[in-house]
Order: sequence, then structure tokens, then C-alpha cells
Amino acid sequence: MTVIKNIKNLASDSMIYGLAGIATRVMGVVLTPLYTRVYTPEDYGVFGLVNNAYSLIALLLILSLDNSTARWFYDTEDYDYRKKIISTWFWFYLLISVVFAGFFFFTAPYWSQFITYNAEESIEYIQVLAFSLPVSVATVVATKVLRFEKKPKSTVLLTFLQALFLIVANVVFVLILDQGLKGAFTARLVAFLLMVPLSMYYLKRWLQKIKLSDFRLLGKMIKYSLPFLPASLSIWMINLSAVFFLNGKVSDEDLGLFQIAFAIAGFSGIVVNAFQQAWSPFAFSIIHQENAKETYGKILLAYLLLIGSLTLLASLFSLEALMIIATPAYYGAATIASILVFSSLFAGLTNIADLGSAISKNTAPLGIVYSVSSVILVLLNIYLIPLYGVYGAALAVCISQFLTPVFVFYFSQRSYPIPYDFIRAFGFMVLLFLVAFLGYYLSSDTSVIQAVLIKIGTFGFFVLISILIFKREFLFLKRLVSNRFSKT
Repeated sequence: MTVIKNIKNLASDSMIYGLAGIATRVMGVVLTPLYTRVYTPEDYGVFGLVNNAYSLIALLLILSLDNSTARWFYDTEDYDYRKKIISTWFWFYLLISVVFAGFFFFTAPYWSQFITYNAEESIEYIQVLAFSLPVSVATVVATKVLRFEKKPKSTVLLTFLQALFLIVANVVFVLILDQGLKGAFTARLVAFLLMVPLSMYYLKRWLQKIKLSDFRLLGKMIKYSLPFLPASLSIWMINLSAVFFLNGKVSDEDLGLFQIAFAIAGFSGIVVNAFQQAWSPFAFSIIHQENAKETYGKILLAYLLLIGSLTLLASLFSLEALMIIATPAYYGAATIASILVFSSLFAGLTNIADLGSAISKNTAPLGIVYSVSSVILVLLNIYLIPLYGVYGAALAVCISQFLTPVFVFYFSQRSYPIPYDFIRAFGFMVLLFLVAFLGYYLSSDTSVIQAVLIKIGTFGFFVLISILIFKREFLFLKRLVSNRFSKT
């Protein structure tokens, strides 16, 4: 299969998975205005603390076994063995989720004092979210398995329904029943419960009773996945831990502004999320093709040109996005969001970077890399937050997120060299940052209309310069698109 054909397949899968990403972001688009009109910035800050703590626990319970499940799944074409792989992961994941749900339910009074200003109310938040841990297992595993099977349409259906259930449940519990913050967490539990029947329908052909001998397979999978656990923790720390560093260092209002800025930045991650979902199944599926390395090498610049340009747009127009979805009390989050949008771009780079280690099954160095990245983030937060507050936290996130793929590329290239054009890639990223700063500087202290016109002009300048410098890559992408639509 040719390089262009391979990249077309990746682009096609990414477009379909993008619909799933859109479902998630649409959920955010709908819920963010709801939350910002019902909750004060202070409440939104508390919501962020509790929600991010839940995300950490959910992440730990997966143990990065989704990575090892994918790797073992593509190592064989035998259906029975694949069934054994998925069943082993599912039942182990469900077991530890039930155990930890019970633990957090009964110890909620202890944890509540560390999370919110109202310990009594937060006990209920924690207990509701504790129930969500085992209830979410079926949907999480079903979504992953559908990706392994390369069934993007079913993945999109599952994701859209989950988003729909969550939106409806929020309307019921937050708006109609007026349950406050507890309503948002109850809505999540209800949405997961409603998803269980469909998720189990997709999983029924893959589940079986596990035998004692299957624990040997589980041991191998855990050994493979453990180095990815620091990676997952690093990603969580970079993306979601900032609110914990900010808690007590800034006002509750600033904490809420930072949280809404992350929500705005998340909207720009639609295409990144689509790419991330399509990338691993695609990359492993062509691993035995002769031109696999050539295909991998071209993906880096293609990713930066397409997604980098969209990231710049999101950065330039973050204030206008806030004007659409939030009240004036939240407009102060615009500058923070314009910085944070770049973290999604760097997250996608990390997925590209760790391919070599995943293919060679030499994942041990990645654990060190992600641990170092996490330490750097902590140090940056300690240094920058006292100086610049929420802006310092945003800078810490982006710097850490940028350094992570740099380190990962270094180790992955030693395990499985891929012909990436790093010099041109770095040059393009420098151009992105310069244009983002230029647009922000020129549009400061201007009217809304003037600011929009300046930003449009700035982006047009960026496109012109990019075409001149990266003419070869743009011609490649143009040929790719032309071939795609000439056959439709």
C-alpha cells in the first residue's frame, strides 16, 4: 500500500473519529454555558477540583492496560485469543473499579476536607462519583474495542449517545431539579448507567470467563503497560492538575476562570482527539508494510500543518469564543485559554513520538521520561504560580506538554528510528508561537470589530508565510485531498 493511500486511510478514520470528538466537545459547548449561568466562577472552581480528582482515579484504575490490550490484539489474528485478551482486561478492570468505589464511598468524609470549602456537601459529590467508577467500565472498554476492530461508525454512535444522555441528565438534575454541583455529578452517573446496555451489546462477543492460566497473560500485559502509567499520570498532571496547585494560591474566582479556560482550550482539541483515536490502530495496522516508516515520517509535518493551523485559530479567537458561550464574568479567561490551546497540539505530538517505543515494545524508558516531565511541571508550577498566578499555571502546562514529546522522540528514535523532519517541524512551531503573540499584541486595547479584523489579517499572514516555507508539504496535502475527493 502506498504512503498516500495509508495517510488517506488515517485521514478518513480521523474524520469519522472526529465526529466522536465533536460529540464530546458539543457536550462541552452545551454544558459550559449551562454551568457558567448556574454556577459562579467560585462554584466552577470547586467543580473543577472534584472533577479532576475523579479523572485521576479513573485514569489510575485503567492502569494503561488499554495500551497493552491494543498491542496484544494486533499481534494475532486468532479470534479466540483476542477474546481472551479483551476478557482479561475487562474483568480485571471491573474488579479493581468495584474495590476502589467501595473504598472512596466509605472514606468520602476524609477526602472531602481536601477538595472543597464545604466538606459536608462534598461528601455527597465523592460518593456519587465513587459509584460512577465501576458503572463506566463497560463504556470505556467498549469504546476501545470498537477502535481495535476499526469500527469508527459504532464508536461515534456510542460516543454521541453518551454525550446526549449526559446533556439531558444535566438539564434534569442541574436545571429542573436544581441540585447544584451535586446535580452535575449525579448526571454523569445516570449517563453511564444508561450506556451500560448498549456497551455490553458491543462487548458480548468478546467476553468470556477467565481461567487461572489467564493471569499469566494479565501479568505480561501489566508489565508492558506499567511504563505507560507514568505517561498517563504525566498527561493528567499536565492537563488537569493545575487547579490543585492553584487551590489556595489564587482566589476561587481565578480558579474558576482557569477551569473555564481549560474548557475553551478543550474545544480546540476536537481534531487532536480524532487523530489520537485513529492513530494507534492505524499505525499498528500498517506495521508490516514495507513503506510503514516512510508513512510514519510524513505524518509529523502533516499533523503540524493541519492541526497547528487550527490551534492558532483557536488561540487568536479565544475571547470571541467566550463571548458566545459564557457570561461577561468569565471573559477574563480569554488570555489563559489562548495559551492553553497549544497543550492539545503538543499532546498529539506525544502520541506520534511514542510510536517507536510501542512498536519495539521497549516502553520502559517512557516511564522515566513521563516522570521527569511531571517533576518539571511541579517545579514550574512552584516557580511560576507565585509570580504570575493563573497565567503562570498556563505557561507551566504548555512548557511541560512541549518538553514531553521532545524527550519521548529521543528515546523512541533509539528503539525504532523513523525519518521525521525535525528541523522543519520545529521551524513551523516557532512560526506558530510568533504569529499567536503578534495577533494578541496587535489586537489588545481595540474594539471587538477591530480585534476580529486584526486577527483575521494575522492568520492570513500566517497562511501565506506557511505556504511559502512549506510549499512541498502543502502540495503533498493538496494532492492527498484531491485524490480523496476524485474517488468520491
